[in-house]
Order: sequence, then structure tokens, then C-alpha cells
Amino acid sequence: MKTLSILLLAILVSACDTVNHGQESNDGRGDVQATTVLKSTSLAIRGAAGKNRARLVQNGVGGADYVVDPYNVAGEILSVVFPIDPAPDDGIVVFGDGRPDIAPTTAQLLPFDLSAQLAVNEFISIKPSLADGTVERVHPLFGYADFFYEQDDLTPRTVRVAMASIDGMVRGDKLLDTGGGQFEWYDLDTNSFTATRPANPSVIEDIRDFTDPIRPNLVFYPMVVNLTSTIGVTAADYLAASAVESEVDFFMGGGVTLLGQTTSNLTDADTIQSFTLTQMIVGFGGQSGFTADATLNAIP
Repeated sequence: MKTLSILLLAILVSACDTVNHGQESNDGRGDVQATTVLKSTSLAIRGAAGKNRARLVQNGVGGADYVVDPYNVAGEILSVVFPIDPAPDDGIVVFGDGRPDIAPTTAQLLPFDLSAQLAVNEFISIKPSLADGTVERVHPLFGYADFFYEQDDLTPRTVRVAMASIDGMVRGDKLLDTGGGQFEWYDLDTNSFTATRPANPSVIEDIRDFTDPIRPNLVFYPMVVNLTSTIGVTAADYLAASAVESEVDFFMGGGVTLLGQTTSNLTDADTIQSFTLTQMIVGFGGQSGFTADATLNAIP
């Protein structure tokens, strides 16, 4: 999707090169203590309730797709970026690699489980030229994310999506849990599942093919999570802060789309081939399946 790639490129320009995270002060640490909590109140409730929510959505080409609410999302994450508008080069990376736009595959990843929440404490440094602005979205950069959902017949499904080329996966790969936590690729040449990555696996092409001509070393695909409320940022507060506290409470209702399907009761082969992220289809609007409540505070 060309439009999607262009918008992501603009987002990367605004979100990165802005926080000197990882640069060390004389005591070997960054300047500011940052505490971040990632969680999903809605996913925790959904997981406990065990209820399936799904619906048909017209796809605009004379057919319909089946949209599913995950009941959990887990995996490994590199960092979270709070981009600050309208300045083209401002943002705050609250944990993880300070240059997520060019972070290598060897960068440290943290395990996360949104239904259980993840709390991260790190020291970061704020760029001296940080400007006033607002935060309307955040960008979690996952190594991979597992999406857990139930079919209409309550059969559990888990699909892993690679957001970077790590652990034998290539960015854009999607793998199905075929039983007992064994994730396998689907070989489109042999129409069969395999524990070894085939030459022609089923993938999400928009994630696989995303390129950034400004930052050709981009490794991690940047997801976009729109905030339910805008956060105001006064740069002087952060430049003088002794600590930064943030929380992101994700809502991923409707985050999964089964392309061309009218039910979620599918065979393994149909599941993995039709599975995509709703954001790949509808872009970054309020119907993308990725929104969040968030807070970002400078502590004197």
C-alpha cells in the first residue's frame, strides 16, 4: 500500500533523531529516569471473559472481510516512541534503543504481555532542542507480536507477525501456532506448514516491503497507535525533569482482519493466508484496531 508507506515515512521523520537515548552521562547513565508501563485493560478483561467478538466489514471491492478482536497480544518489543507535533524532528523514546529508526537486529528486545502489563525503568537523555508540541499517537516497535483470538466456534488461534528479521524470521512473516506453542510458516509452493522457513512463505507484504529511502538501515517496522486524547508537551518541563513517567493502555479491538472471509471458522491454511492486521487495510484511522489511552509526564 503506497499511501501507507508514505505516511509511515513521514512518521519516522517526525519521531526519530530526537532523543539521545543511550548516550551516557559521566556516571555511565542517561540524565533522566524514565518509568514506562505498557498494558491493555481491555485485553485483560477480554481474556478473563473469554468472549469472542467478530464482525463482517465490507471491503470496498464488492465483498466482505471478517474482523476479529484479539484477546491478547504478546511478544518482544524494542522501544516506544512518543512523537511530538508539529516539529519535524521532536519526540521522546521512553525506553529501548534511542535510535529505533536504525536499530540493528542485535538490539535488546524485552518480552511483553499486554494482558499482564510490562513495567520498564531506564535512564534516558532528552535532546536539548526539544520543542513544545502535542502527542497524538505512539509508535511501539515490536520484534514480533503474537495475536491471540478465538474463532466463532471458540477454537483458539495464535498468529505471530514478524516486525523485524529476527529469530529466523524475515520482517513481514506470519506464522501459525499449530499446537503447543509450535509456530510454523505456511509454504505457498507446497501448500503445507513447515517448521523451517520456506522460500515462499505466506507474509504480510506491506510490512515486508516497507522501505525508507531516508533511513535505508531501517530494520523494525513502526506500528502506529492513535491516542484517544492528545497529550500536551512543554519542552522546558522535560529539559528540567529528574524523571519521566509514561503509561500506554492499548485497545486492539478489531485489530485482526481475515481477508475475504465471512466467518472465522477456518482451516489452518485459510487462517494463515487470510490473516492480516486491520491497520494494513484501513490505514491509521480510528478504525485501525490500534488505539490507546496514554500519559506522559515530566517529574521535577
